[in-house]
Amino acid sequence: MKDFVIPKDIEKEASEYMKDVLEQLKERGVMENVDTAALTMLARNYSTFIRASKQVEKDGMMITNNKGNLEAHPMIKVAKDAQTQAMKVMVEFGLTAKSRKKLPSMDKKDDDSPLEQFVKKKKVEIETR
Repeated sequence: MKDFVIPKDIEKEASEYMKDVLEQLKERGVMENVDTAALTMLARNYSTFIRASKQVEKDGMMITNNKGNLEAHPMIKVAKDAQTQAMKVMVEFGLTAKSRKKLPSMDKKDDDSPLEQFVKKKKVEIETR
């Protein structure tokens, strides 16, 4: 697996999030070369969501259009669309609470050597006497 390179032009918060994502995916051993495009989409969409949200926070939810009428800030739609796309990728990689539950669990018992399993079993038997 070649290393995924986090895009340099994304928001700092998105970059930090992607570092956490990469660490989790590497720990699970689920990253493949074909995942780089999806990870890039996640990084860029999350960054777009952050930028659009900051703009709405700065300007307010409503803006005055060129006719003098109040309307919803156009960045609300940009943020919503970016959030939707980012969430789709997050679900695919098991990065949400619900999607993580669907992933096969790593049962610790399988990692124990036969000796460790025997010692643990005997310890439980002694403790339950």
